[in-house]
Amino acid sequence: MNITGIGTALLALRDRQFPGVIGGLICRTRYIDDALQNALREGFEQVVILGAGFDSRAYRIPGMEKARVFEVDHPGTQVWKQKCLKRMLGTLPAHVTFVPIDFDKQELEDGMVKVSFRTNVKTFFIWEGVSQYITEEAVNSTFRHVSRASAPGSRIVFTYIDRDIIDGSARSELGRKLISLAQQVGEPWLFGFNKEELPRYLAERGLAPIEDIGDSDYKERYLKPIGRRLNVFTIERIMLAQSVRSQ
Repeated sequence: MNITGIGTALLALRDRQFPGVIGGLICRTRYIDDALQNALREGFEQVVILGAGFDSRAYRIPGMEKARVFEVDHPGTQVWKQKCLKRMLGTLPAHVTFVPIDFDKQELEDGMVKVSFRTNVKTFFIWEGVSQYITEEAVNSTFRHVSRASAPGSRIVFTYIDRDIIDGSARSELGRKLISLAQQVGEPWLFGFNKEELPRYLAERGLAPIEDIGDSDYKERYLKPIGRRLNVFTIERIMLAQSVRSQ
């Protein structure tokens, strides 16, 4: 079996273990990439990646080098990532600023004020695969900062887990597996949203929904046009919202 065949077999095995997870990750990556590139074409000058981990968008999306990019994450993770980047690129790109923050212990605003973040320009915030791992207080604080500290028209794209999955009132077999895995690795799921309540929640924090999509939307938008059949998990959704605060 060649390398491609091995990779395909491993993906198939993972999909049998956790149906739809791989497909969900592929589709949400495409969605966020598209939303980010749209913002860059519209002239957004700053990009903030919250809980950046090993997100590679600052280094692979065309035009990112023209924006100021802030990668926000736990200090330990950032040290590891910077070592990898220096090994791969030779140096850290000048357009990227690393902001060390523990969301559960520190206010996002405290970290951003130290790195010359501009509040008078349109900013695109990415918050992918994070909200379920932190407390309700930390989630609330982050949204309030996004609205308060960015120019009107700034946007945030974020993923979220259905609250019923978190509290167990509507937990599928896949949901049970993922929650168990998260607990085993020491990163339990703590917070989720109710889809119907989310628009009001955002409005109370100075944000307005642009679109909220899930598995059926991914399939219609990305998979059906190319004739690809791919499982996509149903327990995670993604929201694109816009800051509507006044100057």
